[in-house]
Amino acid sequence: MKLIQLIRGSLRNKLIVFLLFSIIIPITCSIIISYVYTKEAFKKESIQNNTKLIYQGSSNLLNYLDRLNQASLLIYSNPSITNSLYNIILTGASGFAYDKEIESNLLFIYNTTEEIHSIYLYLEKQDKSFRVANSLPRKMASQTYDPKFETGDHVRMDATHTSHHYGFNNSFDTPENVISFHRQILNAPSPDIMGFISIDVTTEAIDKISSMLFNKGHEQFYIVDQTGGVIYSSEPNEASGRMNEDWVSEAINMPGQSGHYEYNSSSFKGIHMYQKVETPDVSWTIVKRVPYEYLYQNARMSTLINSLIITLFLVIAVIATVYISFRFTAPIKQLIRYISKIEIGQLDVHFDSNRTDEIGILSKRFRQMMQRINHLIIREYRWELSNKTQQLKTLQAQVNPHFMNNALQSIGTLALQHGDKKVYGLISSLGKMMRYTMNTNETFVPLKKEIDHVRSYLALQQQRFDGKQQFDIQADDDTLSIQIPKMIIQPLVENCFKHGFADSLTSDNLLMIACKLVDQNKLEITVEDNGVGIEEDRLKLIQSALNRPQHALDGQQSEQIGMMNVQSRLQLNSGKDAQMLVQPGSSGGLKVTLQIPLSEGGDSV
Repeated sequence: MKLIQLIRGSLRNKLIVFLLFSIIIPITCSIIISYVYTKEAFKKESIQNNTKLIYQGSSNLLNYLDRLNQASLLIYSNPSITNSLYNIILTGASGFAYDKEIESNLLFIYNTTEEIHSIYLYLEKQDKSFRVANSLPRKMASQTYDPKFETGDHVRMDATHTSHHYGFNNSFDTPENVISFHRQILNAPSPDIMGFISIDVTTEAIDKISSMLFNKGHEQFYIVDQTGGVIYSSEPNEASGRMNEDWVSEAINMPGQSGHYEYNSSSFKGIHMYQKVETPDVSWTIVKRVPYEYLYQNARMSTLINSLIITLFLVIAVIATVYISFRFTAPIKQLIRYISKIEIGQLDVHFDSNRTDEIGILSKRFRQMMQRINHLIIREYRWELSNKTQQLKTLQAQVNPHFMNNALQSIGTLALQHGDKKVYGLISSLGKMMRYTMNTNETFVPLKKEIDHVRSYLALQQQRFDGKQQFDIQADDDTLSIQIPKMIIQPLVENCFKHGFADSLTSDNLLMIACKLVDQNKLEITVEDNGVGIEEDRLKLIQSALNRPQHALDGQQSEQIGMMNVQSRLQLNSGKDAQMLVQPGSSGGLKVTLQIPLSEGGDSV
């Protein structure tokens, strides 16, 4: 529970846990999936390779059995020759010369196959037994050995056993592990039995073939006959005799010539692969037992190596995760400490961040925000002082405005009484300007009212300069009712007289004012003169300052204060989309354009 609370309460802990889970879980799943897949792949590959290997071994065993079979059939060779072994057996001829011929033929059969340990021959008509061992033929009267053929069988093979002397005494051959091949000698095509031949063959050839089919010490390999008799065993204590275990009979009775199946018992857990070796006279089963421990050894080793490599990279990833988490959250914690200081009033907190990533950008923007807040606080304080001062000046200027209006009205009336309409007109224009200027209750006025104020101002300027200045005011009808901030055109007109016409006012001087709608959602007011104009470099500086009116006001540039004031008021009331553009006039001089976005409905800003 505390661990969950600890994780929930810290971004750093969440980040570490998330990164660790995002690394460890996929890697762990990858290792498990890789091991399972690799294990199955190795299992499949091992079964395929072993199946091919056992099949090749069975082919070699079949060739070997065929050689033994051919050796036992040599007694039937040369039936057309009078003194052949078959004819001697058939006729029952007896005597020293015939016995020598029999021994000679047995030696011939003995030498046909290197693995033959001994040959035993019993002739029923002669009632004699012959045996060849160590290339020495011997004979004895009567039958000394009975192979005990099953009824109907003419061929029988004994599983691996220790060789014996077939009843012959004083034999000098060394006992060895052999398999015995017994064949009845028939009076073909009749089924009459004339005797039998028994051939003992050492297991050297079978051992050699079998040793190439399994991995000693890791796998078990067996060749058994249909009764469970051992032909070959990889286990020394089972090299001969009969095996009565359940898996032996199960393998013998498995369907098909070859296959595999899983076997689980207390003594063995693994895969059994089998291959049948069958001839008309022999039926053997090759069984290869591969334990899981060895079968999956390569898969485990591969997975272990991969796991060690992945674990190494995992440790590096964990270290990197912790480092990145601390590296990522350290500046955030530092930022939190700074915010805590700001909360208690320390607005001048200074901190540095050299990072260039998103955290560095956040720190930089926060620092800039605090600087801007400090700047705005100071600026607001200055504005407040300026407003107080302006209000004081306004109050001082409003010394009984009714008295001033009444006085101007009295002077105007006196001018009319003396027939001076021009003086009356000037006094009326001045009175209108004073009423418009002194009315502090209006912040926004219709465009028409602002233009009327400008007309009054221009009337006074014309009287001042003896009518040398001309002006042209054009305002579309659909613009006259639009509400605009008060006193935004007159300062621009005043600049024309102050800077544009200051040095060379002539009758050619022209001031043009145009008001129109642009795209039905923007009011455009243009004030243009043909005065002396402004140099291009100076014009760029003015435009740059107008684009940053809040910074320009701090500098209190007297030449631009009127334009800056207009731009600041426009953006304050209409947003950043409100613009003031200064450009060279079409006939020289200066052109100032105000672009004021309209609110929905298009009748106010």
